[in-house]
Amino acid sequence: MKKNTKISIVLFALVVLSPLAHASLATGAHEFKNDVKTAGKKSGHAVRDATHAVGRGAKTAGHAVADTTRHGYHATKKFVTGHG
Repeated sequence: MKKNTKISIVLFALVVLSPLAHASLATGAHEFKNDVKTAGKKSGHAVRDATHAVGRGAKTAGHAVADTTRHGYHATKKFVTGHG
């Protein structure tokens, strides 16, 4: 084979494979973008769930303190006044 024929075959192969390489790169970039978006959403949901859990815990603790305080107030009032 002549040198020019070998070069022509190599160039032809590169021209044929070039769109495939671009398509593969575009697909990879699209998948990466989707993976980043999915990870961001999952992180956001985890933060939201943790915040809600802390809020529910604080609410429960606040109600417990209020109930205990109310009970203590009424017990003291009953002891001081003698009613009960």
